[in-house]
Amino acid sequence: MDRTEENRQEYKELQHRVKREVSKAKQKAYNELYTRLDTREGEKDLYRLARQRDRNEKDVQQVRVIKDRDGRVLTSEESVQRRWKEYFEELMNEENEREKRVEGVNSVEQNVDKIRKDEVRKALKRMKSGKQFVLTTSRWRSGSV
Repeated sequence: MDRTEENRQEYKELQHRVKREVSKAKQKAYNELYTRLDTREGEKDLYRLARQRDRNEKDVQQVRVIKDRDGRVLTSEESVQRRWKEYFEELMNEENEREKRVEGVNSVEQNVDKIRKDEVRKALKRMKSGKQFVLTTSRWRSGSV
């Protein structure tokens, strides 16, 4: 509050001490981390941290800067959100080209059997672990799922 030279010097000295203490604490934390990384649990932690960082980089919420219609960069959070809102309103409210093409096509009405549980189980067993479920039979592609 009081900006005298004496207070300024005292503030600088305290700031210097705090920086030194923070540096010591960081060094201690890093040393403990490196010691832990040499263990089996530490290796697991390392992979977990790497996966988390990778996921964070891919996170859409991390977008801080986008361009508006004129190509100007928007940096404030409100303007970015406003631009996303405009974009999605335009995207969701424009005419769909496929709907225009479908008007001239005759549809074929046919009965489609319901998918049985055993069919789903068989399909799931054929999948590799961690893969997305892809509907492959013509019956499933017809939209009866």
